[in-house]
Amino acid sequence: MNDAERFEALERWLEKIEEFPGPVIIEGQRDIAALARFCELQLVSLNSGNSVLQTVERLAAQLGSRGRFAILTDWDRTGGRLARKLAELGRASDLQPDLELRRELALISRGDISCVEELPALERKLRSRQA
Repeated sequence: MNDAERFEALERWLEKIEEFPGPVIIEGQRDIAALARFCELQLVSLNSGNSVLQTVERLAAQLGSRGRFAILTDWDRTGGRLARKLAELGRASDLQPDLELRRELALISRGDISCVEELPALERKLRSRQA
């Protein structure tokens, strides 16, 4: 995928995440700031003082059975562990965790970035190569 295709894919990804019908789990405040530059989302930060289990329990109470939430942790080792744990606990709580948005962003970023907070830098880089 060349940079023009990646830019288009990123634009489609931003539309897709904005249309996601449930909360989006991210790791921290810098991720919130990065995503807020592009769209308004219902974001839940893991670094808010609650454990992963408490976060999923709160989601289960809020969303009810079969509720959907997206997992958008970084695609480093820690982010991968968090994503697997969130998905596992979510399924155990009869929720529907979505890892597809995370996977798609990792493919679009293709080694340029490894965390959500760097999303604005990726967008600027790809946009500048369109001119």
